[in-house]
This record gives sequence, structure tokens and C-alpha cells, in this order.
Amino acid sequence: MRYYILTLALWLGQAVGEEKPSEVPDWLKEYNFHPPGHCSSDPAGPLNHKLSDATCGLIVDDETAFERRSWHPWTFPPVCMEPEEERSSKLCAFTYVNFRGEGGVSLVTTPEVAASGVGILGDPDPRWEQWARGYPLVVSDPPPYEVRDLGDRGMGVIANRTIRKDEVVMLRYPVVVRIMDPRPWKHHDVMKMLHRATVQLPAKEGLQMLKLAHSKGGYIIDDIINTNAFGVLIDGVDHSGLYLDVARLNHACKPNMFSRFSSTTLGMEVVAYRDIKVGEELTFSYLPLNLLSEQRQSLISEWGFNCTCSLCTSPKDTAISDRRRGRIQELLAELDRPEIQKHAAVEKRVKEILDLCEKEAMAAQVGDFYSIVAEVYSSMGDFSLAKKYGDLAVKELMHYAGYDHERTKGALLFLENLPGK
Repeated sequence: MRYYILTLALWLGQAVGEEKPSEVPDWLKEYNFHPPGHCSSDPAGPLNHKLSDATCGLIVDDETAFERRSWHPWTFPPVCMEPEEERSSKLCAFTYVNFRGEGGVSLVTTPEVAASGVGILGDPDPRWEQWARGYPLVVSDPPPYEVRDLGDRGMGVIANRTIRKDEVVMLRYPVVVRIMDPRPWKHHDVMKMLHRATVQLPAKEGLQMLKLAHSKGGYIIDDIINTNAFGVLIDGVDHSGLYLDVARLNHACKPNMFSRFSSTTLGMEVVAYRDIKVGEELTFSYLPLNLLSEQRQSLISEWGFNCTCSLCTSPKDTAISDRRRGRIQELLAELDRPEIQKHAAVEKRVKEILDLCEKEAMAAQVGDFYSIVAEVYSSMGDFSLAKKYGDLAVKELMHYAGYDHERTKGALLFLENLPGK
């Protein structure tokens, strides 16, 4: 293992005004966003017929690349390892060095997933993205922050001007994406693929990776990904995605930023949860916002640090917060009980949940709560109120999770299948 770390370091060291969208045409409204087949990722969208009608790329691995003398669309021929289990696929390292015109991305995944996800490599049609999200995306330029050394707390991101609520301060794409479940392959082979994936990136990105925090031990690239990566879906398969600049944001249990992810483009947006003053550190939560303090501390310890955010350092504030969050969990559990599923009882609990969410600054999860309430009303047979709360769920999830996030898609599917829609 020391050999891989040494060669990795040596190799890397050698190279150093918003406007509303135009009226949507009828044919676009009727577009089938979930056509049959495996090629579900189509960032070009329905506004580009030529790209929309394209079929999936051929499955490429080390053998087919040698036989065909082609490994399109990847920059390098893939390197692969055989699985331990007979029925499993190979694990390969795929690299594309001109991702979104910014840098490279390496995928450590199966040839089948790589083929079905090739759509993420193309530049999306901006008109399609604007139509899909309902408004044009505006990212702060120049960036309203700078990365600083915060002493014992390591590196952090500090606001260098006032940042307004809902301002998108960062849009980044992953440099390494690796399949979440490594069990079909030998651990040593997985580490080899991570090594290959890293050295095939542009050297600047590889060096930036090595500067990120690592806390769990083992091979350094594996450790860096385990410490800093986000969950990413490609063709419905769970992966981890490493976003270099986003990884610089430290954790807070009551953060001032939230992240918004696109499964269509793999873009990660970092958005202001509230107004932020000059000199404030930008933070977001590595965990779901509704967890109690004991649950949070147990999970946070796996990253190798103790949380010192304002919520965790004040015993009084922690106790108040735990009571509120515990009450939210009680109320949600009560909504499942048949004897509670009467209009007055449900409305009373919904009102209390929303009040507690506001006090706990949990706006990012209100969309999920609306989805639960919509399902409760649906089970009660009140489809009018089910639609009302389903619409509210979609609105909140579009904003806080993303226009094509799985949670948003689930809320849209609920409305689509609602009787009497």
C-alpha cells in the first residue's frame, strides 16, 4: 500500500438579472421524461432532439477497448478487475478529462453503470435546465467566500461579503465517483482502481484531493473519499461523489448553507440557508437535520471530530433543541395511528410540526414532512387535501433538494398517481 501512496504523490507532483423562461411549447409538455431502456441520463433534455434521440453508449471494459481499439467516450482505455463472485460485473476505472469544461472526473464502477450514465458527460442544454428547474440558475461570481486555515479546526470557508438567503454561492462537479458497495471485489483490487482513477485525473485536481481531510485510516484516497464524499445516484445505483471545493465546508448541526444535488448532471449547488454576514464561516450539516444531539454526536464521531457548533456547545440550547426535535418525531409517529387520522387531529399536528421546524431552522426538511401529510390525507380519502400538501411538498423539495432529486421525483410520482388528480 505504501507503494501506491508514494507513486501517487510522485506522479501528481510532476504536473502541477433573472428573467422568466419563455412559454413552453405543447410538444415539450407532452415529452416522456422516463422513456423505456437503460439510458435514463439525458442532460441535453427535450430541447435538443438530436441528442435526446441518441441511444446508450456501448458497454466498454478493458477487453472491448482492446478488441475495438476504441473506448469512446472515455479519455483513457478503462482498467478493470475481475469480481470474486461469478455473477457480478467487473470493476473498472473510467476517466473523462474535460468534464463540464472545468476538469476531469473518474468513475470507479461497473461497465454497465458507466455505459448507462454516459449522458452525464455532455454539457446540458441551458434552456432545458432552466425549464426543468423553473427559473434560471445564477451562481455568485466572483465567489463570495475564501478558504482559510482555521487553526485547530483545519481549513474552512469564510464569507468575504454579505450573502443573501437562497443565494447560490457554489456549483461544483465531482472529481471521483465510486460505487458504494465494494463487496463483489477484493479490497486490494478496489484500492488499485481508486489509485488508477486518481492518477488519471489532471494533476491539479489530484493534488487538491491529497490536501483534503482524512480520518478513518487505510489507503489515503479511500480515506479521503470516506471522509468527504456525498451520496450520488447513477442509473439508480448508489455511489460516493467527491466534490473538492464543497468538501471544504465544515459541519454544523444548525448550518447556514444547504446543498442541492442534480442526478442529471451530478452538479452540487451550495445555497445560503439564511442571510450571512461578512466573516461568518459557511457550514452545512453532514447529517439529517432532525436528529437528536446524542444521535448526531454518535455519527459525527465516525468522521473523527467532536462538533463544536453553537447548538452543541450550549447545554441549555441542546436540551431545548432535543425536546423540539423529539416532539417532531412523536408527532410524525402519531400521524401513522388510525385513531389520529381525522381532520382536526391531523391539522393540529401539522401546525405544531411546522411551528417546531421554524424554531429549529429545519426548512430544508419541511418538504419531506409535507409528503408524509399528503400520504396521510390520501389514506383518509381526502384527495383534495392530499393534492394540496403534495403540491407544497414538490415546491419545497424542488427548492431544497433539487428539481431532479429522488425525493422530488417521489413527490411528483405521488401527485401523478393520486386519484381524481
